[in-house]
Parts: sequence; structure tokens; C-alpha cells
Amino acid sequence: MSWTQVAEEDGSTTVNVEPTAVGVTVGGIDIEELRYEPTAKPKKLKSMKPKTSVLEEAQIIVYGDREKTYGHPAKNLKTIASMWTAYMNNMDDGNFVVTAKDVAAMMMLVKVARFANDPSHRDNLVDVCGYAALIERCDEVPK
Repeated sequence: MSWTQVAEEDGSTTVNVEPTAVGVTVGGIDIEELRYEPTAKPKKLKSMKPKTSVLEEAQIIVYGDREKTYGHPAKNLKTIASMWTAYMNNMDDGNFVVTAKDVAAMMMLVKVARFANDPSHRDNLVDVCGYAALIERCDEVPK
């Protein structure tokens, strides 16, 4: 008879054990008793932190320290929009206008295209959520 080491939900473990015969004297009579001794040291379980959702991670990024580096997202996206507009008007020779919200939406499309190439790369999902939040943040500043 033996037991297998099992990780329990409460973080405890069940350890592999094998029966061992041991001679014991009880009331002057020798008897054999089975004792169960570990056959291996129990494995230490890794502490599992709860995984942050893509939405929570995006919120930390969108409302975190990046604003100190790049300025308010609406201002930064508007700057990108002006550059993209100038580029597209040079290419199209027309009245092409890109808005800050367009930039965020098109960046979502970039991330969706990357997701299609590698669905296991979690960062793309975080970024899609982040760009969606940036669209909302564009309304925080006057136009």
C-alpha cells in the first residue's frame, strides 16, 4: 500500500508513504507492526499569486506612470494623429484627417493583427484594452 503526493487546494500536500514492518514488544509479547514512513521528501508547492486580468493590467498602464513620460494620452494621441494626417495627406494629396481616437482605434487594429499571428502573446490583449480606455480618456480634455 502506498500513497501519492497530491497538492490540495488549501496548499497542503499528501506525501508518498510505504509500509515498513517494525518489531514491537507489547506486554512482553513481540509483535510486528506496520508503520508508514515517507519514501521521499514532500515537494514544496509554489506560492501562486492570483493572475491579474488583462483589463486590470491595462488599467494600471493607462492610469499609471506613463502619463509622466508621454503626457496626457489625449495630447499624445493628438500629436500622433497630426503626424499621421500629414503623412497621409502627402501620400493622398487630399483632405485626410486622423483624430486622436482614430490613432487609438488603429493601434487596436495593429494589436488585433498581431494577436491573429500569435494568440498566446497576452500583451496584445492588454494593449487592445488599453487603447480602448485611451479612446475614453480622449474625452477628458477639451478639444
